[in-house]
Amino acid sequence: VPEPVRFTHAAHRDRYARQPHLRPMGAGLLLSGRRRDGSEFPLEIALSPVPAEGGEVYVAAIRDISEVLRTKQAARRGRYSAFVARFGMEALASVDFERLMHAAPTLVREAMEVDSVSILRLVPDRSRFVVVAASGLAGASIEGSEVPNDARFLAGYVVQRRGAVLSRDFAVEDRFEIPESFRRLGLRAVAAVPLFDGEHAIGLIAARSREPRDFGEDDVNYLQSIANVLATVLQRATVEEHLAHAQRLEALGQLTGGVAHDFNNLLMVISGNLQVLEDVARAGEAVELVRAASAAVDRGAMLTRKLLAFARKQPLQPRPVDLGQLLRDFRDLVQRTLGETVFVQVTHDPALPPALVDHAQLETALLNLAINARDAMPHGGSLKLSAEPFTLDHDTAGAPPDLVPGNYACIAVTDSGAGMPKEVLERAFEPFFTTKGVGKGSGLGLAMVYGFARQSGGSAHIYSEPGFGTTVRLYLPLPVHGTEAARAAATHDLTTGRETVLVVEDEAAVCHIAVMFLRRLGYRVLQAADADGALRLLETESGGVDLLFTDLVLPGMTGVELARQARLRWPRLRVLYTSGYASGSVLDNIPDAELGQLISKPYRREALAEAVRRVLDAQPAG
Repeated sequence: VPEPVRFTHAAHRDRYARQPHLRPMGAGLLLSGRRRDGSEFPLEIALSPVPAEGGEVYVAAIRDISEVLRTKQAARRGRYSAFVARFGMEALASVDFERLMHAAPTLVREAMEVDSVSILRLVPDRSRFVVVAASGLAGASIEGSEVPNDARFLAGYVVQRRGAVLSRDFAVEDRFEIPESFRRLGLRAVAAVPLFDGEHAIGLIAARSREPRDFGEDDVNYLQSIANVLATVLQRATVEEHLAHAQRLEALGQLTGGVAHDFNNLLMVISGNLQVLEDVARAGEAVELVRAASAAVDRGAMLTRKLLAFARKQPLQPRPVDLGQLLRDFRDLVQRTLGETVFVQVTHDPALPPALVDHAQLETALLNLAINARDAMPHGGSLKLSAEPFTLDHDTAGAPPDLVPGNYACIAVTDSGAGMPKEVLERAFEPFFTTKGVGKGSGLGLAMVYGFARQSGGSAHIYSEPGFGTTVRLYLPLPVHGTEAARAAATHDLTTGRETVLVVEDEAAVCHIAVMFLRRLGYRVLQAADADGALRLLETESGGVDLLFTDLVLPGMTGVELARQARLRWPRLRVLYTSGYASGSVLDNIPDAELGQLISKPYRREALAEAVRRVLDAQPAG
């Protein structure tokens, strides 16, 4: 008997002597024997009591089963290889991931000849495991059950260890707590391997038996092969789901863009006429009616901007924005959105200068953050919005690593909700990552907030602890020319001029509004319905046009192409673009230096006056 097991062998022998019985060859446990030279070999033993004078004699017949085991092992490996090949072929041919997931436990149970097989997956916040597929003992009742992601349980231990875990008999060891469902079923031996999604363990597959069993290397390799196929299929399903999601968003963006283009043109006509009517209205009631209608137009325009921001189809239009005023105005909207169970508080530093940011996109980002905060406080709580200056230099600690040194406005959105665990916090800005249930979140909210902050020249950072709430900080750049210049830019008077402006717009009603606005501002105005007509007018004027004010979407030729051709002939021609909506391909063709020369429809007369004057007064390119 090998040295390490001699003590237990003596105990087994004494127990057998107290209750002797016939035990045939192969009925006992797999044992090891030691030869005279010290080498060990596997053996089986048959025991039989023989009556004799003075007591009983026990006859032990011992058989070396090395060759038998090698033959069995070869047969088992061949069977396992065949099962893996079959499952792999099914996985390649199938697009039904759920069917494959539910087929795998039965396949493993048949191949390994065990009593139960289950597949467990971590939920998105990695707090617990859910049994997503099972086969064998009461599989239907096990499916859907949950266990905590705790190393005291087998599932948590496997994921933490990131490798196979084997137990010959749960009943004689205390490594893990046994769920009551498994205890009732009498499951004792287990072999489990993790499921990986890239570098992250996201679940496991476990084979269990009611009898004590020694699982070997071949069993582990087979289980891991099935797990690898499942993980690959899972990654494929995830990628396909994300692609389908992206395609749906793209389709939504195209649909939204088409509607927004027509809707914004209608709003432009209504808004323009209301602005002119407000100038001529005399009676107090008439003025109030006009202003109420104008406010409705503004809300309609805000709606289309938010839709376009969701679809990421609207270029940023940074302007100096008074963040204190924005937060005060935003508070009422947030309070109505979040309900009475959430107390909303707004604070800001009065000395904070206006930040260079797109007003509408910032409101959309803050609304996303507020809705996330509400979801983290299902029973109510508090939400605080604050704004203060922030200076980053090379010695500043705690700032986002992708933020360059400079002066910023820091907007903080703090909730008293549940907070995020570390593993969720690390992925919070990832597109499509969400801890919400199916259909309750796109996983794009925080990703859009981060993208907006980065596109604005700043960054975003999240600080959170479970049980202590979450704070999201947006860092937005401050003007480089000082507070007073920014304040002057943020609040300007209606500007006029005497230059010549060529308006190119294919919608006659919209063109009429633009021409009327510009003439009332003192400009000499020419108009054309398409690019060809605009080029003919430019030729007729022999370079006497100071500004080309063109829609981006024109029949036959885009506004960007029109501007490019016109500048080949008249290099000093200034250009201002407008659009109710333009597809990504059109926007992508706008030169980087001209990205700020775009005014979105519907625009107010004051905004048009400022934009025209700003472009005309700018230093000419080249």
